[in-house]
Amino acid sequence: MTEAPVVGTDGFDLFSPEYRNDPAPMWEAARASGCPVAHTEEWGGSFMLTRFEDIRDAARNAEQFSSRAVEVAGPLESAGGLLLPPLTSDPPQHKRERDVLMPYFLPARTAAYEEFIRTQARTLAEDIAAGGGGDAVGDYAEHLTLAVLTELLGVPPGGRFSEWMVRMIRIGGRDQAVRAEVVREIIAYLDGLLTERTEHRGDDLISYLVDAEMDGVPLSRKHKLGSAFLVLIAGADTTWSAIGSSIWHLATHDDDRRRLLTEPALMATAVEEFLRAYAPVTVGRISTSDVELHGRCVHAGERVILPFGAANRDPEVFDAPEEVQIDRKRNRHLTFGTGAHRCLGSNLARLELRIAIEEWLRVMPHFRLTDPENIEWSGGQTRGPERVDVVVVPTVAR
Repeated sequence: MTEAPVVGTDGFDLFSPEYRNDPAPMWEAARASGCPVAHTEEWGGSFMLTRFEDIRDAARNAEQFSSRAVEVAGPLESAGGLLLPPLTSDPPQHKRERDVLMPYFLPARTAAYEEFIRTQARTLAEDIAAGGGGDAVGDYAEHLTLAVLTELLGVPPGGRFSEWMVRMIRIGGRDQAVRAEVVREIIAYLDGLLTERTEHRGDDLISYLVDAEMDGVPLSRKHKLGSAFLVLIAGADTTWSAIGSSIWHLATHDDDRRRLLTEPALMATAVEEFLRAYAPVTVGRISTSDVELHGRCVHAGERVILPFGAANRDPEVFDAPEEVQIDRKRNRHLTFGTGAHRCLGSNLARLELRIAIEEWLRVMPHFRLTDPENIEWSGGQTRGPERVDVVVVPTVAR
Protein backbone atom coordinates (compact mmCIF):
# COMPACT_ATOMS: atom_id res chain seq x y z
CA MET A 1 0.00 0.00 0.00
CA THR A 2 1.15 3.50 -0.73
CA GLU A 3 1.07 6.20 1.90
CA ALA A 4 -1.04 9.24 1.07
CA PRO A 5 0.62 12.62 1.47
CA VAL A 6 0.36 14.27 4.87
CA VAL A 7 -2.73 16.43 5.15
CA GLY A 8 -3.16 19.70 6.98
CA THR A 9 -5.11 18.10 9.81
CA ASP A 10 -2.27 15.72 10.72
CA GLY A 11 -0.78 16.19 14.16
CA PHE A 12 -4.18 16.79 15.79
CA ASP A 13 -4.29 16.78 19.58
CA LEU A 14 -7.50 15.49 21.20
CA PHE A 15 -6.66 17.32 24.42
CA SER A 16 -5.66 20.68 22.94
CA PRO A 17 -7.90 23.67 23.77
CA GLU A 18 -8.64 24.18 20.06
CA TYR A 19 -9.91 20.63 19.59
CA ARG A 20 -11.69 20.37 22.94
CA ASN A 21 -13.59 23.61 22.57
CA ASP A 22 -14.54 23.16 18.92
CA PRO A 23 -13.45 20.05 16.99
CA ALA A 24 -15.81 20.66 14.06
CA PRO A 25 -13.37 22.81 12.02
CA MET A 26 -10.76 20.05 12.14
CA TRP A 27 -13.30 17.45 11.00
CA GLU A 28 -14.47 19.74 8.19
CA ALA A 29 -10.91 20.43 7.07
CA ALA A 30 -10.11 16.72 6.96
CA ARG A 31 -13.19 15.91 4.89
CA ALA A 32 -12.42 18.78 2.50
CA SER A 33 -8.74 17.88 2.12
CA GLY A 34 -9.29 14.89 -0.11
CA CYS A 35 -8.03 12.61 2.68
CA PRO A 36 -10.65 12.36 5.44
CA VAL A 37 -8.29 10.29 7.59
CA ALA A 38 -6.04 12.34 9.86
CA HIS A 39 -2.97 11.02 11.66
CA THR A 40 -1.13 12.04 14.79
CA GLU A 41 1.77 10.84 16.90
CA GLU A 42 0.27 12.51 19.98
CA TRP A 43 -0.91 10.39 22.91
CA GLY A 44 0.40 7.11 21.59
CA GLY A 45 -0.41 7.74 17.93
CA SER A 46 -3.66 7.20 16.05
CA PHE A 47 -5.62 7.67 12.84
CA MET A 48 -8.90 9.58 12.99
CA LEU A 49 -11.84 8.96 10.67
CA THR A 50 -14.10 11.93 9.95
CA ARG A 51 -16.75 10.77 7.44
CA PHE A 52 -20.07 9.26 8.51
CA GLU A 53 -19.74 6.27 6.21
CA ASP A 54 -16.20 5.44 7.33
CA ILE A 55 -17.00 5.77 11.05
CA ARG A 56 -20.17 3.71 10.69
CA ASP A 57 -18.44 0.96 8.73
CA ALA A 58 -15.46 0.78 11.08
CA ALA A 59 -17.75 0.59 14.12
CA ARG A 60 -19.54 -2.35 12.52
CA ASN A 61 -16.41 -4.16 11.32
CA ALA A 62 -15.09 -5.91 14.41
CA GLU A 63 -13.03 -8.32 12.33
CA GLN A 64 -10.86 -5.45 11.03
CA PHE A 65 -11.23 -2.99 13.94
CA SER A 66 -11.10 -4.70 17.32
CA SER A 67 -12.61 -3.29 20.51
CA ARG A 68 -9.95 -4.84 22.75
CA ALA A 69 -8.75 -1.27 23.39
CA VAL A 70 -11.44 1.39 23.21
CA GLU A 71 -9.46 4.27 24.69
CA VAL A 72 -8.34 7.13 22.48
CA ALA A 73 -4.98 7.77 24.15
CA GLY A 74 -2.26 5.98 26.07
CA PRO A 75 -1.05 2.38 25.88
CA LEU A 76 -2.75 0.12 23.35
CA GLU A 77 -4.31 -2.11 25.94
CA SER A 78 -7.76 -2.32 27.41
CA ALA A 79 -8.14 -0.25 30.56
CA GLY A 80 -4.72 -1.21 31.85
CA GLY A 81 -5.59 -4.87 31.32
CA LEU A 82 -9.04 -4.58 32.94
CA LEU A 83 -11.76 -6.75 31.47
CA LEU A 84 -14.86 -4.62 30.71
CA PRO A 85 -17.40 -7.07 29.30
CA PRO A 86 -18.96 -6.58 26.81
CA LEU A 87 -17.19 -3.32 25.85
CA THR A 88 -13.72 -4.81 25.35
CA SER A 89 -14.71 -7.98 23.51
CA ASP A 90 -15.36 -8.75 19.86
CA PRO A 91 -18.00 -11.01 18.29
CA PRO A 92 -18.98 -13.75 18.88
CA GLN A 93 -17.91 -13.43 22.55
CA HIS A 94 -19.33 -9.91 22.68
CA LYS A 95 -22.97 -11.00 22.27
CA ARG A 96 -22.68 -13.61 25.03
CA GLU A 97 -21.35 -10.96 27.43
CA ARG A 98 -23.85 -8.33 26.30
CA ASP A 99 -26.74 -10.72 26.87
CA VAL A 100 -25.70 -11.03 30.51
CA LEU A 101 -26.35 -7.32 31.12
CA MET A 102 -29.27 -6.92 28.71
CA PRO A 103 -32.05 -7.67 31.24
CA TYR A 104 -31.05 -4.61 33.25
CA PHE A 105 -31.37 -2.28 30.25
CA LEU A 106 -34.55 -3.47 28.57
CA PRO A 107 -37.03 -0.65 27.81
CA ALA A 108 -39.53 -1.73 30.47
CA ARG A 109 -36.92 -1.78 33.24
CA THR A 110 -35.46 1.53 32.07
CA ALA A 111 -38.91 3.17 32.06
CA ALA A 112 -39.36 2.16 35.69
CA TYR A 113 -36.68 4.70 36.65
CA GLU A 114 -38.65 7.67 35.32
CA GLU A 115 -40.26 8.68 38.61
CA PHE A 116 -36.95 8.44 40.46
CA ILE A 117 -35.11 10.47 37.81
CA ARG A 118 -37.82 13.13 37.70
CA THR A 119 -37.88 13.53 41.47
CA GLN A 120 -34.12 13.88 41.60
CA ALA A 121 -34.03 16.34 38.69
CA ARG A 122 -36.82 18.47 40.13
CA THR A 123 -35.19 18.69 43.55
CA LEU A 124 -31.81 19.64 42.08
CA ALA A 125 -33.32 22.25 39.74
CA GLU A 126 -35.37 23.79 42.54
CA ASP A 127 -32.28 24.08 44.72
CA ILE A 128 -30.42 25.91 41.95
CA ALA A 129 -33.38 28.20 41.27
CA ALA A 130 -33.72 29.01 44.96
CA GLY A 131 -30.13 30.25 44.92
CA GLY A 132 -30.69 32.37 41.82
CA GLY A 133 -28.48 30.19 39.65
CA GLY A 134 -25.62 27.74 39.69
CA ASP A 135 -23.53 25.36 37.64
CA ALA A 136 -25.74 23.26 35.37
CA VAL A 137 -22.99 20.64 35.17
CA GLY A 138 -21.55 20.40 38.68
CA ASP A 139 -24.75 21.26 40.57
CA TYR A 140 -27.22 19.48 38.29
CA ALA A 141 -26.09 17.11 35.55
CA GLU A 142 -23.39 15.36 37.59
CA HIS A 143 -25.58 14.91 40.66
CA LEU A 144 -28.52 13.64 38.61
CA THR A 145 -26.46 11.16 36.60
CA LEU A 146 -24.66 9.79 39.63
CA ALA A 147 -27.92 9.50 41.57
CA VAL A 148 -29.26 7.26 38.80
CA LEU A 149 -26.10 5.17 38.77
CA THR A 150 -26.06 4.69 42.52
CA GLU A 151 -29.73 3.68 42.38
CA LEU A 152 -28.89 1.20 39.62
CA LEU A 153 -25.96 -0.24 41.57
CA GLY A 154 -27.83 -0.19 44.86
CA VAL A 155 -25.33 1.95 46.76
CA PRO A 156 -25.78 5.08 48.88
CA PRO A 157 -25.75 8.41 46.99
CA GLY A 158 -22.77 10.72 47.23
CA GLY A 159 -19.41 9.19 47.94
CA ARG A 160 -16.46 9.55 45.61
CA PHE A 161 -18.17 8.75 42.32
CA SER A 162 -17.84 12.21 40.77
CA GLU A 163 -14.19 12.48 41.77
CA TRP A 164 -13.49 9.04 40.37
CA MET A 165 -15.11 9.84 37.04
CA VAL A 166 -13.15 13.07 36.59
CA ARG A 167 -9.86 11.44 37.53
CA MET A 168 -10.57 8.32 35.47
CA ILE A 169 -11.86 9.82 32.24
CA ARG A 170 -10.83 13.45 32.07
CA ILE A 171 -7.42 13.30 33.77
CA GLY A 172 -6.60 9.63 33.35
CA GLY A 173 -6.72 9.86 29.58
CA ARG A 174 -3.57 11.96 29.73
CA ASP A 175 -1.99 10.58 32.90
CA GLN A 176 -1.80 6.80 33.07
CA ALA A 177 -0.53 6.81 36.66
CA VAL A 178 -3.63 8.70 37.83
CA ARG A 179 -5.82 6.40 35.82
CA ALA A 180 -4.27 3.24 37.26
CA GLU A 181 -4.74 4.55 40.79
CA VAL A 182 -8.43 5.30 40.19
CA VAL A 183 -8.99 1.88 38.63
CA ARG A 184 -7.57 0.24 41.76
CA GLU A 185 -9.79 2.35 44.02
CA ILE A 186 -12.97 1.62 42.06
CA ILE A 187 -12.24 -2.09 41.77
CA ALA A 188 -11.62 -2.32 45.51
CA TYR A 189 -14.93 -0.56 46.17
CA LEU A 190 -16.88 -2.80 43.78
CA ASP A 191 -15.19 -5.91 45.15
CA GLY A 192 -16.43 -4.98 48.62
CA LEU A 193 -19.94 -4.49 47.26
CA LEU A 194 -19.90 -7.91 45.61
CA THR A 195 -18.83 -9.52 48.88
CA GLU A 196 -21.58 -7.68 50.75
CA ARG A 197 -24.27 -8.62 48.22
CA THR A 198 -23.20 -12.25 48.33
CA GLU A 199 -24.51 -12.26 51.90
CA HIS A 200 -27.37 -9.79 51.48
CA ARG A 201 -29.08 -9.63 48.07
CA GLY A 202 -31.04 -6.62 46.90
CA ASP A 203 -32.92 -5.52 43.78
CA ASP A 204 -29.89 -3.94 42.13
CA LEU A 205 -27.29 -4.62 39.47
CA ILE A 206 -24.58 -5.76 41.91
CA SER A 207 -26.92 -8.35 43.42
CA TYR A 208 -27.88 -9.47 39.94
CA LEU A 209 -24.24 -9.96 38.98
CA VAL A 210 -23.60 -12.07 42.09
CA ASP A 211 -25.83 -14.82 40.67
CA ALA A 212 -25.48 -14.10 36.94
CA GLU A 213 -24.42 -16.82 34.55
CA MET A 214 -23.17 -16.99 30.99
CA ASP A 215 -24.08 -20.09 29.02
CA GLY A 216 -25.11 -21.74 32.28
CA VAL A 217 -21.77 -21.09 33.95
CA PRO A 218 -21.45 -18.62 36.88
CA LEU A 219 -19.53 -15.48 36.01
CA SER A 220 -15.97 -15.22 37.22
CA ARG A 221 -15.17 -12.62 39.86
CA LYS A 222 -13.17 -10.71 37.24
CA HIS A 223 -16.15 -10.67 34.89
CA LYS A 224 -18.50 -9.42 37.61
CA LEU A 225 -16.12 -6.63 38.59
CA GLY A 226 -15.53 -5.65 34.98
CA SER A 227 -19.24 -5.41 34.14
CA ALA A 228 -20.01 -3.35 37.24
CA PHE A 229 -17.03 -1.10 36.47
CA LEU A 230 -18.26 -0.63 32.90
CA VAL A 231 -21.78 0.38 33.95
CA LEU A 232 -20.32 2.93 36.36
CA ILE A 233 -17.91 4.63 33.93
CA ALA A 234 -19.99 4.31 30.75
CA GLY A 235 -23.06 5.95 32.25
CA ALA A 236 -21.46 8.81 34.15
CA ASP A 237 -19.38 11.40 32.30
CA THR A 238 -21.09 10.67 28.99
CA THR A 239 -24.61 11.36 30.26
CA TRP A 240 -23.81 14.40 32.35
CA SER A 241 -21.87 15.81 29.38
CA ALA A 242 -24.95 15.39 27.16
CA ILE A 243 -27.13 17.12 29.76
CA GLY A 244 -24.62 19.94 30.25
CA SER A 245 -24.29 20.49 26.50
CA SER A 246 -28.06 20.67 26.08
CA ILE A 247 -28.53 23.22 28.84
CA TRP A 248 -25.61 25.24 27.49
CA HIS A 249 -27.34 25.27 24.10
CA LEU A 250 -30.62 26.46 25.57
CA ALA A 251 -28.79 29.18 27.50
CA THR A 252 -27.20 30.45 24.28
CA HIS A 253 -30.12 29.95 21.86
CA ASP A 254 -33.16 31.80 23.16
CA ASP A 255 -35.32 30.90 20.16
CA ASP A 256 -34.88 27.16 20.79
CA ARG A 257 -35.54 27.58 24.49
CA ARG A 258 -38.73 29.54 23.82
CA ARG A 259 -39.91 27.00 21.26
CA LEU A 260 -39.54 24.16 23.77
CA LEU A 261 -41.51 26.19 26.31
CA THR A 262 -44.35 26.87 23.90
CA GLU A 263 -44.13 23.63 21.88
CA PRO A 264 -43.34 20.85 24.37
CA ALA A 265 -44.21 18.26 21.72
CA LEU A 266 -40.84 19.10 20.15
CA MET A 267 -38.97 17.62 23.11
CA ALA A 268 -38.44 14.22 21.46
CA THR A 269 -36.84 15.63 18.31
CA ALA A 270 -34.94 18.22 20.36
CA VAL A 271 -33.35 15.49 22.47
CA GLU A 272 -32.22 13.64 19.35
CA GLU A 273 -30.84 16.83 17.87
CA PHE A 274 -28.88 17.69 21.01
CA LEU A 275 -27.48 14.16 20.98
CA ARG A 276 -26.49 14.57 17.33
CA ALA A 277 -24.97 18.02 17.58
CA TYR A 278 -23.14 17.52 20.87
CA ALA A 279 -22.29 13.82 20.73
CA PRO A 280 -20.05 13.35 23.76
CA VAL A 281 -18.28 10.09 22.94
CA THR A 282 -15.20 9.23 20.90
CA VAL A 283 -13.99 5.62 20.89
CA GLY A 284 -10.86 3.85 19.81
CA ARG A 285 -10.41 0.65 17.84
CA ILE A 286 -7.30 -1.40 17.05
CA SER A 287 -6.65 -2.50 13.48
CA THR A 288 -6.20 -6.27 13.39
CA SER A 289 -4.33 -6.23 10.07
CA ASP A 290 -2.89 -3.75 7.59
CA VAL A 291 -5.66 -1.82 5.88
CA GLU A 292 -5.80 1.07 3.42
CA LEU A 293 -8.15 3.93 4.29
CA HIS A 294 -8.44 6.57 1.58
CA GLY A 295 -4.87 5.92 0.50
CA ARG A 296 -3.41 5.86 3.99
CA CYS A 297 -1.93 2.68 5.37
CA VAL A 298 -3.02 1.71 8.86
CA HIS A 299 -0.84 -1.13 10.10
CA ALA A 300 -1.93 -4.01 12.28
CA GLY A 301 -1.92 -2.99 15.91
CA GLU A 302 -2.41 0.74 15.26
CA ARG A 303 -5.20 2.76 16.83
CA VAL A 304 -8.11 4.14 14.80
CA ILE A 305 -10.28 6.81 16.43
CA LEU A 306 -14.01 7.09 15.77
CA PRO A 307 -15.42 10.48 16.84
CA PHE A 308 -19.17 9.98 16.60
CA GLY A 309 -19.59 13.74 16.64
CA ALA A 310 -17.71 13.95 13.34
CA ALA A 311 -20.05 11.43 11.74
CA ASN A 312 -22.99 13.51 12.95
CA ARG A 313 -21.59 16.63 11.26
CA ASP A 314 -21.04 15.05 7.83
CA PRO A 315 -22.83 17.19 5.18
CA GLU A 316 -23.14 14.14 2.94
CA VAL A 317 -25.64 12.72 5.43
CA PHE A 318 -27.16 15.68 7.31
CA ASP A 319 -28.61 18.84 5.83
CA ALA A 320 -27.00 21.93 7.37
CA PRO A 321 -25.15 19.77 9.92
CA GLU A 322 -23.68 22.75 11.79
CA GLU A 323 -27.17 24.06 12.54
CA VAL A 324 -29.01 22.77 15.58
CA GLN A 325 -32.58 22.22 14.41
CA ILE A 326 -34.74 21.02 17.27
CA ASP A 327 -37.46 19.99 14.82
CA ARG A 328 -35.08 17.98 12.60
CA LYS A 329 -37.11 15.07 11.23
CA ARG A 330 -34.41 12.92 9.62
CA ASN A 331 -31.76 12.28 12.22
CA ARG A 332 -29.79 9.04 11.85
CA HIS A 333 -27.03 10.10 14.22
CA LEU A 334 -24.34 7.76 15.51
CA THR A 335 -24.10 9.21 19.02
CA PHE A 336 -24.74 5.82 20.62
CA GLY A 337 -22.55 4.00 18.15
CA THR A 338 -23.76 1.36 15.74
CA GLY A 339 -23.53 -2.35 15.16
CA ALA A 340 -22.80 -4.92 17.86
CA HIS A 341 -21.32 -2.32 20.21
CA ARG A 342 -24.22 0.12 20.07
CA CYS A 343 -24.62 1.61 23.55
CA LEU A 344 -26.45 -0.79 25.82
CA GLY A 345 -27.67 2.05 28.03
CA SER A 346 -28.98 4.32 25.27
CA ASN A 347 -32.60 4.09 26.46
CA LEU A 348 -31.61 5.13 29.98
CA ALA A 349 -29.41 7.96 28.69
CA ARG A 350 -32.25 9.30 26.52
CA LEU A 351 -34.64 9.12 29.47
CA GLU A 352 -32.24 11.01 31.73
CA LEU A 353 -31.59 13.69 29.12
CA ARG A 354 -35.27 14.25 28.36
CA ILE A 355 -36.29 14.49 31.99
CA ALA A 356 -33.30 16.68 32.86
CA ILE A 357 -34.32 19.23 30.21
CA GLU A 358 -38.03 19.05 31.07
CA GLU A 359 -37.52 19.61 34.78
CA TRP A 360 -34.91 22.32 34.28
CA LEU A 361 -37.24 24.30 32.01
CA ARG A 362 -40.20 23.72 34.31
CA VAL A 363 -38.30 25.24 37.23
CA MET A 364 -36.14 27.74 35.33
CA PRO A 365 -37.79 28.65 32.01
CA HIS A 366 -35.64 31.76 31.66
CA PHE A 367 -31.92 31.76 32.37
CA ARG A 368 -28.65 32.91 30.86
CA LEU A 369 -24.94 32.21 31.14
CA THR A 370 -23.01 34.28 33.63
CA ASP A 371 -19.86 34.30 31.46
CA PRO A 372 -20.59 33.18 27.88
CA GLU A 373 -17.04 33.81 26.66
CA ASN A 374 -15.36 31.48 29.11
CA ILE A 375 -16.89 28.02 28.64
CA GLU A 376 -14.25 25.30 28.60
CA TRP A 377 -14.98 21.85 27.18
CA SER A 378 -13.42 18.54 28.13
CA GLY A 379 -11.71 16.43 25.50
CA GLY A 380 -10.45 12.96 24.76
CA GLN A 381 -12.87 10.08 25.27
CA THR A 382 -15.74 12.32 26.39
CA ARG A 383 -16.54 15.88 25.35
CA GLY A 384 -18.79 18.24 27.24
CA PRO A 385 -18.73 21.63 28.97
CA GLU A 386 -16.71 21.61 32.18
CA ARG A 387 -19.05 24.17 33.77
CA VAL A 388 -22.23 25.91 32.67
CA ASP A 389 -22.74 28.72 35.18
CA VAL A 390 -26.18 30.26 34.79
CA VAL A 391 -28.29 32.89 36.48
CA VAL A 392 -32.07 32.76 36.65
CA VAL A 393 -33.73 35.61 34.76
CA PRO A 394 -36.84 36.91 36.54
CA THR A 395 -39.97 37.22 34.42
CA VAL A 396 -39.96 41.02 34.63
CA ALA A 397 -36.39 41.15 33.30
CA ARG A 398 -36.97 39.13 30.16
